[in-house]
Amino acid sequence: MNPSSLEKDVADKVRFHLSKEELERQMRDIHNRGDSGEGKSQGQSGSGRSQSMNSLTDLPRQDSWIFESVGGFYLPTEDLAKIPLQRQEELLVRDLIYAFSGVPSSHIKTDIQIDEIAEMSAVDIAKVRFRLDDAFSGAFKALANELLPLIGYYISVQSFIEETNMTPSCGRTRLALATAFGDTMQQYYDLQSKLESDLQEKKLNLKDLVRQVRPWLAILKIFSGMACTSRSDINSAQLLSLLDDFVKEQKTTDVELKDRTTKVLGEVTRTYMKIVQLWMQKGVLYDNQHEFFVEDNDPSNTLSSTLLSPDQCSHEYWAQRYSILPDRLPDFLLHLGQEIFLGGKYLNILRQCNVPLKVVQQPLSYNPEDSKHVGIIRSCYELTAKKLLEVLLKEHHLMPHLRNLRGYFLLQHDGFSEALLDKWQVQLQSNVDRLIPEKVQTLLTEVLQKSNDPFKDMVRCQLKECDVATQLAEMQSMEESEEKEEEEIPEALNLCGYESLALRYKAKWPLSFVLHSELLEHLQILQRVMLFLRYVQLHLSALWKTPAEGLGLMQTSRSGSLRYRMHMSMLNLEHHITLDIAESRWQSLLATVEKAQTIDDVLKQFRLTLDECLRLGLLSSATTFVRSLFTLGQVCLNFCEFVKSLPGGSSCEDFEKGVEEYEEEFDSFLGSILELVRELAKSNSAGEKDDEREACKQILKRLEE
Repeated sequence: MNPSSLEKDVADKVRFHLSKEELERQMRDIHNRGDSGEGKSQGQSGSGRSQSMNSLTDLPRQDSWIFESVGGFYLPTEDLAKIPLQRQEELLVRDLIYAFSGVPSSHIKTDIQIDEIAEMSAVDIAKVRFRLDDAFSGAFKALANELLPLIGYYISVQSFIEETNMTPSCGRTRLALATAFGDTMQQYYDLQSKLESDLQEKKLNLKDLVRQVRPWLAILKIFSGMACTSRSDINSAQLLSLLDDFVKEQKTTDVELKDRTTKVLGEVTRTYMKIVQLWMQKGVLYDNQHEFFVEDNDPSNTLSSTLLSPDQCSHEYWAQRYSILPDRLPDFLLHLGQEIFLGGKYLNILRQCNVPLKVVQQPLSYNPEDSKHVGIIRSCYELTAKKLLEVLLKEHHLMPHLRNLRGYFLLQHDGFSEALLDKWQVQLQSNVDRLIPEKVQTLLTEVLQKSNDPFKDMVRCQLKECDVATQLAEMQSMEESEEKEEEEIPEALNLCGYESLALRYKAKWPLSFVLHSELLEHLQILQRVMLFLRYVQLHLSALWKTPAEGLGLMQTSRSGSLRYRMHMSMLNLEHHITLDIAESRWQSLLATVEKAQTIDDVLKQFRLTLDECLRLGLLSSATTFVRSLFTLGQVCLNFCEFVKSLPGGSSCEDFEKGVEEYEEEFDSFLGSILELVRELAKSNSAGEKDDEREACKQILKRLEE
């Protein structure tokens, strides 16, 4: 074999990775043989590695060869200044192919270590500058420089794939991203193989290389950015949000590139969307790695909702069964979060109630280019929400129960309040500590027996341990979680029956899903105020009612006028709550229920009705008004007792003096209430509370008549 053909063969097809020690030894052999002119080997070594180098020891000395350390390996290269342009192009194409695969190259350098690129952010990778050897032709460098950033992008993406595949605990979303990258990168690997084959067959030049590799520059740039985003210490939902934003921010007009990135995002979101699909269409939480935003607090019953015990068939159980973790909800599903949560929850409630339901069975996936997933999610939610409303209306008679709440708690049933006050006459005047709940309930049952209401047995009595203002303050502190407000709550007073007796409505499941204790407590506040106002009116109207009943009771024009003013004040306060506020809103509630499409329409309107009745009746946040109202009523009751307890033979002058004192006390408290309402009207004049300002004007108008 002649030296020229051997030199050409080695330059084209042989690439040696030698240790420094072996390289120095072989270099000495080459130079020695070149000087002595001997063409034979000095002997054969017994090792396999020495035998593999026999052909190298036969090579003549070449001035264009340079041995250089590249990435920890010593590679034989050629001095570019001493070779022709055709040979330069071949070397450049070869080195670019290797560099695009992450293999170190002696003619392509960077200012940092190659290993550091894998840990860089997308912004820092874009700043890395790869440089070609200055000895290359300027035309070659101009063509190749465009593709040099691809080296950094490839290293970043490939390192992410390898690290993720070696770390299964990193989460299903990151694993899905690495898998999607790997599927796409297979096409890149095939291209690399083709380019290498073409190079060996002398079918590839620099222009062809640039033309075939250029499309991957944009692809790997986007993949590199997504990989760098995924390296952050974030959960799956946050990663999905960032990837979605990343894809949407791309302003490319390349349809193929846009399709690739959209496909990758679809593959990455598939796992999360599958969890959403199982939850909404099966009622099952398949989330072993705790990536979903709904958490089951009772996983033992995940697949056995129909086997729950009676104690678990309640609003309280289902209110606490699931927790919502907003940080696990991707941004692109944020506006659908409530529907996703309620759709699966309602499906489980229906299953627990043994309600047959043909659920939606459609695959769920995410594509930022369309909103198909939105329609499927809303269809699943609406199906269960409508079915639950239908069950409550038709099978559990929700409408009659809502009418009952108005009739019993707002004392609007004809004759109910009069009969109840008559039956509870003794209990209302007794100290609460002396009352026997069973006796009070028996008397209530006797009153209800005269009613034709089929659900009257659900009305029960309750002895409260605090007055209305304290109950209201406690309710607010629980809703707002304000410890300071709890500390300011006064101790419970020594209550009488008319301050303690309250009604409650014991709705059974699933009716209690709507008529639950949290909402009914708002209604109980109204009922206790109404019962007190009716009780005071009853005592005032009984004074001098008939000659027989009023026989022996002293009466003057001043006392009669005071009794009338007291009675009208109590009556106007009642009319403000019932006629001005509650009645119109309750009728609106019933109309909404009749037209409602989902159970949430009913729940929303029911809560709104109760909140407005309390807020516009000045019974929500204005606890001072509630205390003033009860104090004013107590003045009226004390006046009645004064008139009834006046000893016989008392002079008219003493009576008039007592009446004058009660008149001054009544006027003082009534004036303070009017001043308080005026202050509330001023504080609500900002514009966002117009309805409260109007309510204050209405009550002022009634009390000042």
